[in-house]
Amino acid sequence: MNVEEIKKYIEKNYNKLPEGCKQCVKGEKLVLFITGICNSNCYYCPLSEKRKNKDVIYANERLITTVEEAIDEAKLCSSRGVGITGGDPLLKINRTVKFLKALKDEFKEFHAHLYTTPESVSEEKLKLLKEAGLDEIRLHPTKIFNEGYNEEYVKFLCDKLSLCNKYIEDVGVEIPAIPNMENEILKLAESVDGLAKFMNINELEFSEENYYELEKRGFYPKDDVSNAIAGSEETSLKVINEFKGNMFIHYCPSVLKDAIQMKNRLINRAKNVAKPYEVITDEGLLLRGIMIFDNEEDLKEIANILEENEIEFEIIDNKIYLNPFILEDIIDEMKRQRFPITFSAYISEVYPTSDALEVERIPLITKKLRFRRRRRR
Repeated sequence: MNVEEIKKYIEKNYNKLPEGCKQCVKGEKLVLFITGICNSNCYYCPLSEKRKNKDVIYANERLITTVEEAIDEAKLCSSRGVGITGGDPLLKINRTVKFLKALKDEFKEFHAHLYTTPESVSEEKLKLLKEAGLDEIRLHPTKIFNEGYNEEYVKFLCDKLSLCNKYIEDVGVEIPAIPNMENEILKLAESVDGLAKFMNINELEFSEENYYELEKRGFYPKDDVSNAIAGSEETSLKVINEFKGNMFIHYCPSVLKDAIQMKNRLINRAKNVAKPYEVITDEGLLLRGIMIFDNEEDLKEIANILEENEIEFEIIDNKIYLNPFILEDIIDEMKRQRFPITFSAYISEVYPTSDALEVERIPLITKKLRFRRRRRR
């Protein structure tokens, strides 16, 4: 599916989507990575080295330690809900409940969903989650995809789904679309139909961490520009087309995560964090012009010119930050007037995230050493 096909699919099925997915598609979910600790050891796990099996907390891309930081990130992204993930959040139940309750108390009508495994579910934990305000829970039956389909394990999963239904309003199953596992996934869907309100099937993707394990099993990318695995989408769509039950099955391709969900979340954050001189791109990134000075007097001279012309700018160390298009106009005008250019300059494109990761740098002026070699006599 390409972006346009996904948009049509979402528009057609929007009302059937789980509430967590509805908000996620709009970029309105805070992704709260509560811990990287997990007991499942899935070969297809895409977590990066800095998260996998590490007891760290992230709010979106921001490494945090406190509830207040999570609330701040939710505000910066205009979030209307939270998706609590890991690792396995239920292995750190007290932390999970603490963050969940704080977010629900801070915001009105704040939807919360959580990902976990059936092995981690217990009545005691579900009571705590209900009291904290969890709206939706998604179980990932890892053993089916790590060890193979097992009727006894599916019965165990169904028992845990029934238990979840006693405490949580919306209960679902979330799984990876492993190529050529159509029959197993269909059997799983038929078994949980009536216990799970929905099933989400995620397109399988390569990452730096899982590449070797996936390649070892004969998987390969579906094209030269995607991390998605060949055959994963076909497996998902075949399951959806052949399933005859009542449960809604939603396919979540990698392009939906990257080109729609992530993009919308970046746009939401960019609107809140962009400085007056920064330009928000259609992709939700920030453009800024940057001048770099070796001499403080030269910096002050340019700053005075900008102030006289009422141009928004900011000075950080030996740099002036300003609107990238105004910077281009200034350079053109300086060249036209033969005004001495005493700085380097470029346009920087960065993520509107806490780390402000730079994705592209376009040089406008590069100061070069003027050197003439003398002839030897």
